[in-house]
Amino acid sequence: GGRLSNRLFYLSIPPNVFINAVKCASLSASSSNGWTRVIVEKPFGRDSESSAALTRGLKKYLKEDQIF
Repeated sequence: GGRLSNRLFYLSIPPNVFINAVKCASLSASSSNGWTRVIVEKPFGRDSESSAALTRGLKKYLKEDQIF
């Protein structure tokens, strides 16, 4: 009915598949009438450069306030 439909994704997966998993979740499982959030399990990249690259990739599909 008119209920909110929130989505929470907890990613405890290898960093090399973060972006594809978020892309799929964003395009096919995001909430249209609630919030969608993603929790990313650390480690998040090998160093600051790879961490920044992962963050940029996630921001293609999510807003900053959706990423934890």
